[in-house]
Amino acid sequence: MKSAIEKILQSVGQLDRFNAGGDFHLRIENAPYMPLSIERHGEIVSVTHYFEMNGDLVPDPDLELLLTASGDWLPLAIQHSTGHYFRAVEVIGRGGRFEVMNPKVLRDLQSFARQWGRNLLMQGFDRG
Repeated sequence: MKSAIEKILQSVGQLDRFNAGGDFHLRIENAPYMPLSIERHGEIVSVTHYFEMNGDLVPDPDLELLLTASGDWLPLAIQHSTGHYFRAVEVIGRGGRFEVMNPKVLRDLQSFARQWGRNLLMQGFDRG
């Protein structure tokens, strides 16, 4: 997921701003696909597709990742439009420290993140 999001951000001229840290938000339209939102709040990154239902924005999915001290992106949790929520990792304080709470869910999230990242690039989100 990290390389896909960095490629997408580079294509729209926002990678430096994202890497500066702090708060960041970008919404990318790429019809016919659902808009993609990329957010950063300190060490936490959220990658989300949203759709509208009854006037509300609904995530489908919302993947939360941790920017670790080593520079890796570690999937923390995922929420689907069905309301299903799975958390694999808890963040401990600041500085990229974490504790794996559910190794099976973490493996599933890592696999999902790799596949979704490939899909985003195949769908052309990196073409600005």
